[in-house]
Amino acid sequence: MHTFIPTLHGLRGIAAMAVVLFHWDALFPSFSEKFGTLTLAGSQWNLFMQIEFGWLGVPLFFVLSGYLLGGQLKQQELTGANLRHFWRRRILRIYPAVWLQLAILALASCWLPSLFPATSAPELIRNALLWVNMPPWMTRPINGMWWTLPIELSFYIALPLLILLQRKIGWVATTITCVALAIIWRYGAIEALQADHYAQHLPVLDMLPGSISSFGAGFAISFLNLRWSKQQWCATCIGAMGVYLALEYWLLSYKEVYWSGHWLLIIWPPLIGLTTAALVYCAIHPQCRGIILGSRPLVWLGEISFGIYLWHFPAQQALLSIAPDYWSTPATSALALTLCLLITLPLAAISYYWVEKPIMGWRKTRST
Repeated sequence: MHTFIPTLHGLRGIAAMAVVLFHWDALFPSFSEKFGTLTLAGSQWNLFMQIEFGWLGVPLFFVLSGYLLGGQLKQQELTGANLRHFWRRRILRIYPAVWLQLAILALASCWLPSLFPATSAPELIRNALLWVNMPPWMTRPINGMWWTLPIELSFYIALPLLILLQRKIGWVATTITCVALAIIWRYGAIEALQADHYAQHLPVLDMLPGSISSFGAGFAISFLNLRWSKQQWCATCIGAMGVYLALEYWLLSYKEVYWSGHWLLIIWPPLIGLTTAALVYCAIHPQCRGIILGSRPLVWLGEISFGIYLWHFPAQQALLSIAPDYWSTPATSALALTLCLLITLPLAAISYYWVEKPIMGWRKTRST
């Protein structure tokens, strides 16, 4: 599990860029409004459907975490020393980059106050600790992209329990348990909160119990060692992609009622997590040569993907704050994406090469 797999970095890069494009399309919609549909043979085709579903980069990140971290830790004895080492490295992987961004956003707010909304001292401390969208305060994150980080951190805490459960009942039963827990949590949250529109309660729905199926699915594929022929691999890839697209079209068909508490809101996220894990396994299988996914540009994007994830949304917010009425044409919408990348990629590279990588390397040196 410590072997470098370029395809995994490529998948991280795709996940990060999918989220970037999703927010660009939501905040600067002029380009997709002009070029997003194609009328052919009397039917309209949505050319931007995958961009509109770019938020699925988040469950892809969760699946990759389950696969990589679960696959590593399951091979170790769950001693106090090993767990402390694991948790220290996870803390060092997340918090320094967030603290760097917190400091830069605080400075930038002198010119662009919208990047650092007014907050009390306790709320600022909770943001620094990433105790956001968590009870009892449900503090709003300063950077909206931080909403996934408490979920990720919660998984780090829960992973040893998941491994113990797997050792007791097996990985198949553990995966089923994760899916059942996600469904029960999401159903219970909908019943308890009683709202007309549940998007406002997404932080509760997507807390770790509601997202554990994606992590669990990633953990599950770390146990697979299927000896497929080329034909079997191709058939599985086509089948998994077909299910993935079918789930997307299913959600589109019910998008008007999805957030009303429809039962699809309960079962769709676990299903997409399982399907995403199947696609990840197809991508890392030896039959996949990974020429594109393992290409140097995608691998590099994967290396800096955490910084891309952190920085793209403030960059887009900054553009909107500087010139709120400028982005109303397809050309300026495309310009916004270009400027976003010109801001985001250097900041992400600085975060990775000057903060994340040196600190993780220091921790590794200190631990040997």
